[in-house]
Amino acid sequence: MQTDVKSGTAAANATTTIFAGPTRIKGILINYTTATTLTLNDGTGGTARFTYTAPTAGIGSVYVAIPGEGIRCDTNISAVASAGLTAQVFYG
Repeated sequence: MQTDVKSGTAAANATTTIFAGPTRIKGILINYTTATTLTLNDGTGGTARFTYTAPTAGIGSVYVAIPGEGIRCDTNISAVASAGLTAQVFYG
């Protein structure tokens, strides 16, 4: 299925609505400066669709490619990022 891919930024130490509507998560670029976590939910406070825990040591970044058609979110994409982490979420 062909779709236009867009992106939104998950801010550190915040809950951010990446896209306010049904969509699919296509990929995620995560940057961290400490041991921290990122959770992408289907709806604010909804079901967790993706969780990443950064390693305890070091500064780094990781790109997560989502296979197939992506991860479906029926309500919206809500990102919960801990302090020390930002993420660029690609959706479409």
